[in-house]
Amino acid sequence: MKRLVYIFKEMLAMIRRHRMYFLAPILLMLAFLSFLVYHFGPAILTTFVYAGF
Repeated sequence: MKRLVYIFKEMLAMIRRHRMYFLAPILLMLAFLSFLVYHFGPAILTTFVYAGF
């Protein structure tokens, strides 16, 4: 868990330092999808694919 927090903090620092604020929603959505796949399995990803998300 400490590793994930460290990665998240570094990601936010990179966004602030290089002023790439447009990456924040993309990275947050990828983090959310990876969280869902980790906890519920890859079947949850097909829901998003077939829904046209």
